[in-house]
Amino acid sequence: MQQPQFEIMVKRVRPNLITIGRMILQSEDEAEDIAQDTLLRLWNIRDKLDRYDSVDSLAAVVTRNLCISRLRKIHTVRVPIDEGIVQIESDGNPQSRAEDHENTKWLAEHIGGLPAAQMMIMKMSQNERMDNRQIAEALGINETTVRTALSKARKRLLLELNKRR
Repeated sequence: MQQPQFEIMVKRVRPNLITIGRMILQSEDEAEDIAQDTLLRLWNIRDKLDRYDSVDSLAAVVTRNLCISRLRKIHTVRVPIDEGIVQIESDGNPQSRAEDHENTKWLAEHIGGLPAAQMMIMKMSQNERMDNRQIAEALGINETTVRTALSKARKRLLLELNKRR
């Protein structure tokens, strides 16, 4: 791939790489860094890019892997506790409001406790309202993997919910 072709490809894939990085790392700055690292790696192998069926998918996979590596280095997954959790409107009763708050907090903590991939896919599905095909494309994985991860995450949350009762 020549430089002009590469520049066109960069303009096309860069926004998607930043979106992936933002969803995984929960930071705009880190997402920009990861996108830049991905593009640098692709530039270094630009002579071999013509061998790939989809450079976009390759870029998404590289971005995802770099994000996961960054998370492993810092040993924590930053999850804002109430992000994306819809507050249930109660009838105004103080006890109902307290129970709703406790339930929301419990759900956020347990979603944050899911494995990183499951948590990310669940957030993309529930918060971003992406369908399985969109998630698969964004992460460079197949739809079956997305469905499996969502199923496992939901089962795990259901088991935890049943323990709570």
